[in-house]
Amino acid sequence: MRPLSFPSAMKRKFIPVALFLGMSLLDCSAEMDREEAIREIDAKIAALQKEKAKLLAESGESPSALHDENGKVSHRITNSVVIIEGDKSVGTGFVAMTEGKKYLYTAAHVFGGNSKLTIRSSAGTEFKKFGDLQAAEGADLIRLEMLDDPAHYLELAPVDSLVPLNTEIAALGNGGGNGVVAVETGKVLGTSADLLEVDAAIIQGNSGGPVVELATGKVVGEVTHLTSARKDIWSEGTRQGEVRRFACRLNKEWKWTTYKTGTFLNDSRALEEFDELTRLCFAIAQLEPGESGLRLNARLSEDTTVLSVFDKNKENDLVRSLIGMNTELSSRKMSLSDAELNKKFRSLLAQAEARASRSNQAFKPQGFAWFLRNRATFSVDARNESILALKRRL
Repeated sequence: MRPLSFPSAMKRKFIPVALFLGMSLLDCSAEMDREEAIREIDAKIAALQKEKAKLLAESGESPSALHDENGKVSHRITNSVVIIEGDKSVGTGFVAMTEGKKYLYTAAHVFGGNSKLTIRSSAGTEFKKFGDLQAAEGADLIRLEMLDDPAHYLELAPVDSLVPLNTEIAALGNGGGNGVVAVETGKVLGTSADLLEVDAAIIQGNSGGPVVELATGKVVGEVTHLTSARKDIWSEGTRQGEVRRFACRLNKEWKWTTYKTGTFLNDSRALEEFDELTRLCFAIAQLEPGESGLRLNARLSEDTTVLSVFDKNKENDLVRSLIGMNTELSSRKMSLSDAELNKKFRSLLAQAEARASRSNQAFKPQGFAWFLRNRATFSVDARNESILALKRRL
């Protein structure tokens, strides 16, 4: 039998197809090789972690190491982490021994704004007895002496100890606010006098949790905040174009100021109420009376409209009056002339401006804890802008 033969033109058509199939097979083979290599590396890492934990145990360092003799995160470490649940927010904290006392450490913003708080360990133990609250000057950081004497606690890294770039770390916390302590590993990407930048996959809910050095199990930082990715031509391909994660350093000596816990929470609520009135003023300044209503769907930001702000302030008498005016306009039940309508609308604007100005004059954040004082600076600036926005409409 003679071999099949094809015209030369047809042969040329088959060549790219054959090359494509060959390349696809090579790609699949390469992908399988990569996956196998990754599995082998993971197995080696696990074995090395186990060997490292064993060596630390033999050297007497096991009480401070993150992993136990089996290479798993020590229960002593995870049981030192606490889950904080409030009526306004959730977050993380941890128990640490310093100066012979056990303290609950967390972020100031985790406590702030709440009127009720539940604090329990990852093992389910609830803590209810605390001393006064101490706030760090210059950081989103607070601590409370624990009077319940918890069984497990962490150690802080020594003051001024080095935390070089690429130090391996783990961030522990209530990521996502699901009530479960998760461990996210990573490295230190950057340092400053007060902050560490890390690449561990921390998200909302991790705030207040410990950042622990893998080699020693000691706390080098407390998770404070994330920054959004920048979207411009200058940040493309850099860390600025990604979400960045920061922790307050705990290998430094902070100045602590003592407050009654109730005072701190009251001050925090006062600041939140101040900000809410500011948001309301900005919303009112966006209104424009017309035949179809007051433009309640006008956007203040990507995810905030005038109506969404009004919904949060529906008990406010000005909001009720404006909602009523909007209903009458949209249903064409209002029989006022344009001049009368504008006069009534401007009267409501003037009332909003007067309230905002009085509130601004009465607001005295000088006695707040540093974190709240720092926030209040921006809050006052925003209030002044909202007052100007209302005045421009009068």
